[in-house]
Amino acid sequence: MDIIISVSNALAGWLGISLPRIPSPNGKGVGTQPLSSGYAKVCWQCHLLKHGQHDDYYTIVAMEAYSRYVIFLPFSAPPSQIELEQVLLERWGNEALHLAVDSGAITDDELPLMVDAFTHQRCQSHWFNNFDRSINGHITDAGLWFTQTLEQEGLEYMDDNHCYGLAMHINQLEKTIGGNRSQRFRPMVRLLDDALFRFGSGLAASAYPNTKVGDFPCPYADKPALDNVVQLADYRKRASR
Repeated sequence: MDIIISVSNALAGWLGISLPRIPSPNGKGVGTQPLSSGYAKVCWQCHLLKHGQHDDYYTIVAMEAYSRYVIFLPFSAPPSQIELEQVLLERWGNEALHLAVDSGAITDDELPLMVDAFTHQRCQSHWFNNFDRSINGHITDAGLWFTQTLEQEGLEYMDDNHCYGLAMHINQLEKTIGGNRSQRFRPMVRLLDDALFRFGSGLAASAYPNTKVGDFPCPYADKPALDNVVQLADYRKRASR
């Protein structure tokens, strides 16, 4: 699985890193290429918020391309590229897997199997200096929620718990993409669908069309061949001993 981490100019400058641009097939829109997650790829768009009386507090807004699921990551100083990647992936994994339990799709006993699948997923990260314009509006909205919450509560910054609570509220709200108001969705539901497909193979209690028994369906238009989907049968056997 490829993990694409796309950062805005503001964030790249704050981190002090120089990154390549996503290649443009027609030479247009360099630096503003659209991001699209799929069964073999997860894309995150990241931007920087400066806040506080003297802009001396920093929060990174990370949004997943398919679900528009937002995560707020507070920092007191620029992290290294490796540190930011670790924090982002840990938050994604923790929140997605707990959504799987909270939804009732898997049980508490099955959670370690999903954690194991997430931990042992073969991943290759790719960083780019890029800002997807279609995601930009949703990031702007999330940023407004953030700054307005600071103002209303008389704060200059939010800690991890406060960031998590605000993001959870935003992720439950309905969204549309590209002005198509007939197709409304909630980011939390989409992130859950992705996590169950990606890390819950072999754990589904119900059967789904065109999906191997025991697996959750692929939410993407590009779907893997059924015999290429990693199974958790061995984990099930080991856990039942």
